[in-house]
Order: sequence, then structure tokens, then C-alpha cells
Amino acid sequence: MKAMKKLFAGLMMFTLIFGVSFVGSAFASGDEVKLIDSDVSVIYKPGYVGFSGNVDVANLGPVKNVTIHYTTDNTTWYNTSANYVGPSDGTHEKWHFGISRTDASTDHNELKNLSFIKFAIEYEVNGQVYWDNNGGVNYYNEVNHNVPLSSVILGAPNVVNAKSTLSNGEFSGVIYVKNLDPTKTVKVTYTTDNWATTQEGFATYNGSLNNFNSVERWSYSINVPGATDVKYAVSYTAGGQTYLDNNYGHNYEVN
Repeated sequence: MKAMKKLFAGLMMFTLIFGVSFVGSAFASGDEVKLIDSDVSVIYKPGYVGFSGNVDVANLGPVKNVTIHYTTDNTTWYNTSANYVGPSDGTHEKWHFGISRTDASTDHNELKNLSFIKFAIEYEVNGQVYWDNNGGVNYYNEVNHNVPLSSVILGAPNVVNAKSTLSNGEFSGVIYVKNLDPTKTVKVTYTTDNWATTQEGFATYNGSLNNFNSVERWSYSINVPGATDVKYAVSYTAGGQTYLDNNYGHNYEVN
């Protein structure tokens, strides 16, 4: 009986530690599941708080679940499911998660008066569980102290194409990069004639995207008179290394 009590106590302690920290896992994350990016946004007047992000998973089977485990107080953990977006390349998929609350709603009251959020990603497929818990310390983000009140962190990628538009002969967009070195170059390689010819444009620094100065916002605006379709990729050079976001080899397109 004493042995059984000790075993039960040990199992309860394991469950408690695992449930609070998410530093243990069935399988450590390799290429199976990786955070792409995540955002915490606040609009104070309506009491809006949003927590969202994107996840890359290896397509290991037709039936899968991607769950975000998060805490806003280091005590209580919550779950939210990610949803399938589409294939990212021949072997991987992109999934998206997002929750929010306002003063007019009772949903996700754990986000009310948010100061920080910690989270880890669980990927279940073929009866196996894989984790991306940021090397065992979980991901961490907090409300940005500066305008805009949106705080972005990046997971595996060092550069992310955030958005782009093509309007009245102006090709413009935003790029997120990890602050890996004080000296950096952020560039757009694009074509307006389906890669018969290529051109380059350079982005300019707009500021830090979080309180940790770990991610920066860079933007570009390029004159492309008469263009109705632009295909492009973005690159980022820092510390003698160049990182590319070319949409998993498919390149991006805006029209």
C-alpha cells in the first residue's frame, strides 16, 4: 500500500510539473512542429485583446490536431485549437490560431488586463505527440509599451513576409525580421513580367515590434507603373548570413 501511495504521489507530481511548465514532451520538436510567428494586440477603448499566430507542421498523417497551451498568470493554463490553412510545401502545412476578447463579450476573460502570455504548441498525429515549447522554456510575449500596441515574436524563421499590396502603380509591403545584428539589409526581389526580368528594392527600418527588441518591422514602397501583377521574395542579411522567405519556393504574388 505504501508503495502504491508513493507511485500515485509521483505520478501526480509529474502531472503537475508537466501541466504547469510544458517543458516535458513525448517527442522534442525537430521538424515536426515549429512556431512561425505570434502576435499580441491591444486596443484599449473597446477593451480588445487578441492573441494569434501561425504554426508550421510536418504533414505526417491525414488526421491531426494542433493545440496551443497558454497561461496569462503563470498559474492557470488554457487551450485553444489551431486550424488548417493550407500546404506550405510538399511535406509541411501551415496552421493558424487566434482568440480575442472585448469589454462587450464574456469570451476569453483570461485576456482581460493582459500583461503577458506564455505558450507552447502541441501537435498530435498518428498516435504520437510532438511539442514546440521553445527549447523547454515556453514562448513568451507581452503587451507592447509603445504604439502600435501590437507585439510580435518570431519562432523558427528569421524573416517573415508580413503583408503586401499593389495599388495605382505602387508595390508596398511589410517585413518582420529577428534582430540578429545591429547592421542588416532587408531586400525585396521582384518581377512584373513573370521572371523574364527581375529587380530589387530595399526596405527601411520602422522600429521594434516588441519590448524585447527581438523583432523589427521593415517596410518598402516601390514604384511599378502599369504593373498589374508582382511576384516576389524577401531576404534579410545580418552577421554575414542571408535568410530568405520565398513562400517555400513558390514565391509571393500580389495583384
